[in-house]
Amino acid sequence: MNERASNRCLLYADVAGGLRLAVKLGEAEAGYAVERCLNRMSRCAEAYSGSALELRPDSLVASFADADSALLAAREMRERVRALPPMSGIKLVLRAGVVLESEGGGDRVAAEKLAASLVEGSNPDTIAVSDALSQILSPSMRRMLGKTDEVASPAPPAALAPLTPSAPALGEAPPPPPSPADSRQDVGQAPKQMRVSFRGQNWVIDAAHPTLLFGRETGNDIVVSDPRVSRQHSRIELRNGAFYLADSSTNGTYLLEEGSPERCVKRDELALAEKGHIGCGFSVADNMSDAVAFALD
Repeated sequence: MNERASNRCLLYADVAGGLRLAVKLGEAEAGYAVERCLNRMSRCAEAYSGSALELRPDSLVASFADADSALLAAREMRERVRALPPMSGIKLVLRAGVVLESEGGGDRVAAEKLAASLVEGSNPDTIAVSDALSQILSPSMRRMLGKTDEVASPAPPAALAPLTPSAPALGEAPPPPPSPADSRQDVGQAPKQMRVSFRGQNWVIDAAHPTLLFGRETGNDIVVSDPRVSRQHSRIELRNGAFYLADSSTNGTYLLEEGSPERCVKRDELALAEKGHIGCGFSVADNMSDAVAFALD
């Protein structure tokens, strides 16, 4: 099995509170409310390139190419469900479990059961990941995770519950070593770096730190406080020796590279050239002062 296939992830998410709502409002009204949540969740899965999407009466299952995409999709699902107002005092919330598909021994049903077991008996509003999946998250994604809590489960070892993006990732423990995918470089190639700057601050994207997150939420690497910016707006990723701009926002991400006209990326990705500027939800040409600059070393 190649490494990309072995890193595929399966996300299981369900909507809690539907039974209480059915008792109070009736099954038809409760079913409508849960369906509205699931529709929002499915759009989030599609925004992060989720595949093999399955919708059930009160749950969703989707497959993702990598751990970061699965976690970002789960976080946005939770935010969109949170944004829905309570009905008759009852608030619907999301619970999600994410595992490597390989943890199911190649059996999707087994992987789904493992993901569902991570949130059984857990508190509402929880996103839990398996220990194996937590080891291949990018350093940037680890920084977005909140304090770790063990999730009771018949599954193999502990899970993480990223509840508070602003809290230190993984408590006070030192960060784990980068995964083979993060640290691998092609033989004979010089290490690649991209330097990114925004409002006097600088970041480096390289094999040790292959992902840089932009958004309005404080857990992002680059926080852009603008109403046009989504909570998790976009990211730059280093993959297979190339840098990509991936958008997951509502308003799109604008890219202005030297010698090229400005382009808008929306729910898609583009390979980056050597130098340019990025606008989160706004045109770089109209607002260069708030644009993110990047340059390939």
